[in-house]
Amino acid sequence: MSYWFHAEISPAGESPRSKNPIGSVEQFEYSNRFARVGSGLPLLPLGQRGCLAGYLFRREAPCGRVFEFDADAIDAAVRTRGASLLADYWGGYVAIIECGDGSIDVIRDPSGMLPCYVRHGENSTRVASDMTELVPPGAAKLDFDTIARMFASIDALGRRTAIAGVEELLPGERLNVAASGSSVTVAWSPWNYMQRRCRASFAEHAGALRGAVKQSVGAWTTCFDSILLGVSGGVDSSIVAAAAIPRTPGLRLLTLVEPGTEGDERRYAEALAATLGPTLSAPCFDLGTVDVTRPTLPHFPVPLALPIFQAVSNIHRAEDRSKPVDAYFTGNGGDNIFCNIHSAAPLIDRLLTHGARAGAWRTARDLADLTGSSFAEVVRHGWHRFRNRHAPHRIRFDLTGLTPRAAAAAIEEGDRHPWLDAPPSALPGQKAYVAMQARGQKSVELYPRRTNAPQIAPLMSQPILELCLGIPTWHAVHGGRDRAVARAAFAADLPPLIVDRRTKGSPQGFLRRIFEAQLPAALELLAGGRLVEAGVVDPAFIGRTAAEAWRSDGRDHRILAFAAAETWVRWWESGARSDVAEPGTSAPI
Repeated sequence: MSYWFHAEISPAGESPRSKNPIGSVEQFEYSNRFARVGSGLPLLPLGQRGCLAGYLFRREAPCGRVFEFDADAIDAAVRTRGASLLADYWGGYVAIIECGDGSIDVIRDPSGMLPCYVRHGENSTRVASDMTELVPPGAAKLDFDTIARMFASIDALGRRTAIAGVEELLPGERLNVAASGSSVTVAWSPWNYMQRRCRASFAEHAGALRGAVKQSVGAWTTCFDSILLGVSGGVDSSIVAAAAIPRTPGLRLLTLVEPGTEGDERRYAEALAATLGPTLSAPCFDLGTVDVTRPTLPHFPVPLALPIFQAVSNIHRAEDRSKPVDAYFTGNGGDNIFCNIHSAAPLIDRLLTHGARAGAWRTARDLADLTGSSFAEVVRHGWHRFRNRHAPHRIRFDLTGLTPRAAAAAIEEGDRHPWLDAPPSALPGQKAYVAMQARGQKSVELYPRRTNAPQIAPLMSQPILELCLGIPTWHAVHGGRDRAVARAAFAADLPPLIVDRRTKGSPQGFLRRIFEAQLPAALELLAGGRLVEAGVVDPAFIGRTAAEAWRSDGRDHRILAFAAAETWVRWWESGARSDVAEPGTSAPI
């Protein structure tokens, strides 16, 4: 089975019959008078009023998977327009429900685990988990302003994709489709789970988080027989491994290695495997599998994937050949969920909540230890945060290499994530934390879902998210360690080498090797390319990179990002089904 869905919705009350089939050979189908739905997983019908596509779990422990609804659950889902699904269950799903007025609601769960893209037609609306289901390559009109916004800041991305006419239904949103038009509202908001005053202790939060993670990760593991978990030797992926092991004896670990650099994390991954017991594979990145002129994961809604993913895909193919993979688990989103914050905002949150008591100055010391700054520097930055406490979250833009026109489009206040619109009572650290949550949702994509095993980021699960939102930001820096609550929650399960680790690995060494080996090809690709022609990339920046000696100024990452976007653009415009880096089709679950 594969983790995808596609639906055609007609608010006119007549099940659509498109010329283009929405299904494949292996699929499950649902239809009624207003919608036709195809999915790679069994659909959960809501009688004749709709259905749910994806994975759904019960709230109560143990979190068992839901395979059907009883009459009361169907009635509640229809009557509340899906609010009961968000309150009584969790998972990775999209629900389609007929309202009492004849309109149709489409609801995406807060984890964002199952993507949902939307394209409105003259007589119907189509929604799907994969962009290519809505617009075939070669028939796309591109939105270069959105591409410029992506280059400037991931935080600046909202609902718009880089394919004109296709939007993303963001996690926790409800799309209403009616004969008179459509609208999007927030069905679930992180701000409903933020607390101004919290009476639970650090230890109590750590205990609650441990339970939520073990339940949520454990529930996800029951859906797949063969799981490959990518581990970096860091805290987040290690926590996923510790939570998964009791219910997944066949779990395999994979760490990717760039020898002699910060990308070699074998000693951490080996310590994790020795402690928990699963097998570990540690292949090295292969430069020969990367070609910057070849598109990398071009099905993404925006060209986020760097060429390094070609090497990752090659390794995944080898692992899949060794033993078919049903799901790629990841610790992605952990930094965001566990509040890996390195600013003075937690100090101001505590001062505004409890006043200038001893606890606030302990937080200042914690931040000094965490960031390596002096106590005075922390207080000075805190004072700046305090003076600007009522300001909205500030998006940091990087306009390097963009034309003035593209830079103006990137910072234009138009399409923004609705979670950034904080209530007046929000604390500075809470604003930063919610922005981190929104940013983390951009890491759920991997391979096309019809033909490949899905990527599961279980730390993004709704119960974990809701619990973490209620933890004060100053607890996240307790003791001068980032993600302190998560570290404490799993300190007994993980080797001290990981729990106490203060460094962070990076694939930057391999990216640098790609840049140095393929810079001429990248520059040739970009010079006179579509991004230059469309006024996104400044040709003078390309020229300077070609003429000047490279220094450690971030130019390597920028050029590789531009090259990846250039191949993405050409793939969508030309429709050429060139050799795209994806692993082979995995075996059925």
